[in-house]
Amino acid sequence: MKTLDFFYSIDGYPELCSTDSSVLLADRGLSYGHGLFETIYYINSKFPLKHRHLSRMCTDAAKLGIKANEKKLDGYLSKFHDILVYHKFTGGVVKIILSAGSGGRGYQNPDNINPNVIFRYSPSVAEGNLQRDLGVNLWRCEHQLAINKPLAGIKHLNRLDQVLARNEAHPNECDDGLMFDTNGCLVETTSANVFIKTQSHGWTTPDLSHCGVSGVMRSILIDEIFPELQLAVRINHITEIELSAASEIFICNSVKGIVPVTGILNQDQSKIKPIGIGSNTRDLQLMLAQLYPSFK
Repeated sequence: MKTLDFFYSIDGYPELCSTDSSVLLADRGLSYGHGLFETIYYINSKFPLKHRHLSRMCTDAAKLGIKANEKKLDGYLSKFHDILVYHKFTGGVVKIILSAGSGGRGYQNPDNINPNVIFRYSPSVAEGNLQRDLGVNLWRCEHQLAINKPLAGIKHLNRLDQVLARNEAHPNECDDGLMFDTNGCLVETTSANVFIKTQSHGWTTPDLSHCGVSGVMRSILIDEIFPELQLAVRINHITEIELSAASEIFICNSVKGIVPVTGILNQDQSKIKPIGIGSNTRDLQLMLAQLYPSFK
């Protein structure tokens, strides 16, 4: 059984180097970040949110001028799944990178874009379940997200904003950072979407029409989980004033599910303001686990 930290594949085949190295070195994803990716939860040898991920990848790829076929991607993933099963990998995270393929020098797209599909497996991190139970503390990132409507919502390969924000100095007791746009509105964390509850507006999640990543778990919560509990949730810009008034906050992504926020570092970084884990947050976690048992 392999014990590698990472395990790679091209187009789902076991031979990583079946593609000529010069082709990969000329890849537009590597040169320009021209591509996008999905991070898929893998548990009990299954991908519980597979179709949502592949559907989003194909929809967003078109916005970047990349033609992607969901059935073809599913076939590649199936081949990669067979490799994981063969090596007795039953759980972890699979990253799918869909790039615009190889191209010549310059930003102009080649006449025919032939995408490269790269798979990467890595083991699960044990902190996920613990964070779902106990919650996390967050700091406020100094780095701000620029308004960029054409790329808003897309999980594209240009992640320098998140790299800069995640590597800011922060207390050890903080697990992630809240990211704001240049207008001072809350957008997301470096690796998750955000939901807050206030007395005046109930549940709100940030409007991502200007920037940010529209996550798969966020869409599941809006489309399925909140309606199942008959809880209203609005999509709107969230100011610092609204954030400070929140009685419940949680973050979410497709690997960790719903993670309660138990504290946020003050703007002057003097201390962490505690936040209780509310009953709505626990109810949402239970409903998510009921509909998607992988997140129990």
